[in-house]
Amino acid sequence: MSWVQAASLVQGPEEERDVFDEEADESLLVQREWRSHMQRRVKEGYRDGIDAGKAVTLQQGFNQGYKEGAEVIINYGQLRGTLR
Repeated sequence: MSWVQAASLVQGPEEERDVFDEEADESLLVQREWRSHMQRRVKEGYRDGIDAGKAVTLQQGFNQGYKEGAEVIINYGQLRGTLR
């Protein structure tokens, strides 16, 4: 089981309990903290993935546009040179 799945499984009715309750079980606080950290890591991972995907897509688009633009300019230059 991945840590993402494990983070989503640590949920339950303990949410309504008071954080400052001295009689509360210590493990509940640890589970909340663990879940909070895992949710934060999942969000960060998602954002990093989106940023990496944008960078790759942007670079591929630039490469394709540069190639197409170079072909057009070369043809234009040859035509212009022929006409002179």
